[in-house]
Amino acid sequence: MLRSITSFTTSSQRLAAASPHVRQLRSCMPRMSARNNSSFIGLGQPAPLRSRVQPSRRLQLMGSASKHLISGAPLTIRRALATLSDIPSNYKKSSSVSNATLSGGKDSPEFTTNPILTWNEFPDFGAIKPEHVVPAMEALVQYVEKAFTERSQNFTPTWEGTMGMTQDLDDDLERASGVITHLSMVKDSPELRKAVEEIQPMLVKISLKMGQSLEFYDALVKMRNDEKTWNSLDKEQQRIVDKTIQGMRLSGVAFGLEGEGNAEKRKRFNEIQERKAQLNLKFSNNVLDATKAYVKIIENKADLDGCPKSLMQSMAKNAQAKGHGTGDAENGPWAVTLDHPTFVPFMMNVKNRELRETVYYAQLKKASEGEQDNEPIINEILSLRKEESAMLGFPSFGAMSLSKKMASKVETATDILDRLYKATLPAAKRELEELTEFAKQRLNHPTPLRPWDVSFVGEEYRKDRFKYSADQISEYLVFPRVIDTLFEVSKDSFGIHVSEVDAAEQAKTGLTTWHKDVKIYKVQDDGPEKKLLAYFYGDFYARSEEKRSGAWMDVCVTRMKDPSTGNVRVPIAYMICNQPPPLSDSEPSRMKFQDVTTLFHEFGHCLQHMLTTVDYPQASGIKGVEWDFVEVASQFMENFAYEPQWLDRMSRHYKTNEPMPQDMKETVMKSRQCLAGMAMMRQIHFATLDLELHTNYTPRAKDSTKDGDSVFDVDRRIAQKTCLVPPVPEDRFLCSFSHIFGGGYAAGYYSYKYSELYSADAYAALEEQAQSEDSRKRIGRKYRDTVLAYGGATDPRQVWKEFRGRDDVQVDALLRHSGLTSASASA
Repeated sequence: MLRSITSFTTSSQRLAAASPHVRQLRSCMPRMSARNNSSFIGLGQPAPLRSRVQPSRRLQLMGSASKHLISGAPLTIRRALATLSDIPSNYKKSSSVSNATLSGGKDSPEFTTNPILTWNEFPDFGAIKPEHVVPAMEALVQYVEKAFTERSQNFTPTWEGTMGMTQDLDDDLERASGVITHLSMVKDSPELRKAVEEIQPMLVKISLKMGQSLEFYDALVKMRNDEKTWNSLDKEQQRIVDKTIQGMRLSGVAFGLEGEGNAEKRKRFNEIQERKAQLNLKFSNNVLDATKAYVKIIENKADLDGCPKSLMQSMAKNAQAKGHGTGDAENGPWAVTLDHPTFVPFMMNVKNRELRETVYYAQLKKASEGEQDNEPIINEILSLRKEESAMLGFPSFGAMSLSKKMASKVETATDILDRLYKATLPAAKRELEELTEFAKQRLNHPTPLRPWDVSFVGEEYRKDRFKYSADQISEYLVFPRVIDTLFEVSKDSFGIHVSEVDAAEQAKTGLTTWHKDVKIYKVQDDGPEKKLLAYFYGDFYARSEEKRSGAWMDVCVTRMKDPSTGNVRVPIAYMICNQPPPLSDSEPSRMKFQDVTTLFHEFGHCLQHMLTTVDYPQASGIKGVEWDFVEVASQFMENFAYEPQWLDRMSRHYKTNEPMPQDMKETVMKSRQCLAGMAMMRQIHFATLDLELHTNYTPRAKDSTKDGDSVFDVDRRIAQKTCLVPPVPEDRFLCSFSHIFGGGYAAGYYSYKYSELYSADAYAALEEQAQSEDSRKRIGRKYRDTVLAYGGATDPRQVWKEFRGRDDVQVDALLRHSGLTSASASA
């Protein structure tokens, strides 16, 4: 969860799910492009998305609203001064806790023997086991708590006396918990899951202790209010201080003041954070378990009429993995599962309507029954969020969440959604009418269309209109060539060079990964000196038995500069996708075009992390970027996949190496406008539902089935306006809506469309220079030097004005890219 969901929580916060200082970055919620037309399956699920920044909130201090709040998310306090000029051959000998002498107390042997704590530049994934998790975090949290308590007596109202005294502690926490969280997403096991559950309370405790420190808060406020000291800070430092103050207010620091009832309020506030952390983790685990548990074995090949060969092969392997058959794609058996690479193409291609309905219902009711029933968890999460926001002086959780986003108010977000709705509705109605008529006249298909029909009829409609199916197109989209083209785009547009760290170099330097298919890449400036900029891990293939679905980017190491030496620690990212793996050693992974745009999307997030020029880790890369602006970099990159020159470079037949036919390329380029209205309405539905649940809805009391509307009643009510194909009464998709109940998108799902307004307008700057290659490159470098470079250290409004040369964002670009009619010129 950026999703597309899409998010980013910091690693320790994803484990603690409540971190005042350790602010949420883009979290591990699965994330895919929110505007992928081919991903909508009736109303089954939002495009899987991944998270980002935890919503920050406004806090009334001592009965009056704070007057120093600014828009943004609380920033992390970080550490560490390690320099990486290249992969060092002895990197594993260095300790990640390089400031151990600062406070002492690192006497536990875990700091010298536990691989979660002993890494510096690169984690040693080959050495980390689930049994390392609890001892590592017990030792680290104990040290951080002791060190923070000691340093609290010496905070002073200066940058060095606040941020400089704490960033090493936070960096220690983030680096260690980040590795654990990452592995829990890509290498799930009962042992690791149990360990994560065990360390979660201690992470919540230390996060709250740091975030509610009156000594630290007092020093920051004094620094903020002292004109001479404040003016001595640069603009980036000032923004970091402002946002840290805001983050602490939103973390309940005021409840530590002496006053009637404050002790009880602080106790209750902290209980809420601990309980929310437990519920978020339980929700996500239930979704994962329910996804893994479902399998429908198909014995009769005729039932799978319409499924392409690649899907038949994949389902035969699924069956074999579940203990059925030998993986024979011709004779079966075949297994239908709910993981994205199987479920989506199955619903798009299988002609058996009854079978589609059966699988659709399984997806729709996922995690809504038995021990994995998420409905009571949803109600409790909503209740806790409502209580939390009231304690902080807000009328709703939605108001609290929006208070620090670019939109700033719920009304602004709903206005944007309403305007998009009005612009989209006529086109969406026409599209449904066309689909219905096509189903009757060309397919002899029953009408009206039901939710399990939409994806199938939509794919048949696309094939009829554009001649080619998604599977036929995938024969020309081979992963190695696609990713090489992505790197060429980045070189041409942003002036960077990306190369793989091959197996020999990995072995020589002792680098390890968590799976044999994972690759490591080096990012350098494309200038003559080939300056090292960053690294990233690429984990591209689906592994439903241990890896969560969706796609996401996450932080491994953050860029930071040592002020005493000037040495820079380069950033390292994780880039995670879930495309179909190679069917054999001789046949590379073939990608649906949706997989291609997802790859480009996630790399956009990586670029913002890796190309930052911010030296302060609190606002470097994706950190501190407002939630509804952080998707701009990812959505911007998707546009390149549709460009003729890049599509031509990335497409060759997987067997013959022949180029993609011209009419097929035209099909791909037009594909995002095909049924774009219905796809847009689907995202508007999810965003509107999210805001309604977090703004106006009163959750049912625990164990009650009669008090007021259920969350599903709210969903159905909103669907009357936004869903042209009515959902079924049994619809329970909210029980697997991990974006808002297991990640960081609560009252923030609208961010996908909000960011897309900016990303489309940003890409229009390149389109305006279509006739001049030099001008396009100049715009690309300007984009790198602003949007990608400034991170969270500059207000996004200022970033936008510097890049685009104006304050407003043009709605027309988004509507034009989608083939829709503009309802308004600007937002």
